[in-house]
Amino acid sequence: MATRAATLTGTFQRVTLGPTSKILGAGNYSLTGMTRTVTEAGEFGVNIAVYTFGCADGGTISLTDVIYDPTNPEQLTLVSAVSNAFKFDNTTTSGIRFWINTSTYLAIGTGGRILMTKAGGVTTDRCGLAKTSFEGQVSGAPMTTYDQA
Repeated sequence: MATRAATLTGTFQRVTLGPTSKILGAGNYSLTGMTRTVTEAGEFGVNIAVYTFGCADGGTISLTDVIYDPTNPEQLTLVSAVSNAFKFDNTTTSGIRFWINTSTYLAIGTGGRILMTKAGGVTTDRCGLAKTSFEGQVSGAPMTTYDQA
């Protein structure tokens, strides 16, 4: 009998600063993942390009469809991080965690940082809720899966 992948439901997913400080109102998150560049390394006399690996880009994180709450401390922390050029690391007290289920989450790897690049915008429509979003650049290490179990 074939083994099936675990089905992940949004019921247990969340985004926190540290282990428990939930960013209220979050509706969607995405992590683009790493992309490694290639650099052309050919020379005169070679008629087919030769490539070698270059640097890897850790990707970006985004948190969208967040119900805007101008009093939520975690949302205010993310806005402040953009204003003050603060870099989130992988600390147990304040690092950004993207929870997959009740015990497993993604966070920046050891030695890396997430540079918050966008925050503070608000969108709304006539019959809807005010929404905001947040974006960041992964730097120095890939996003890594951790398990608290």
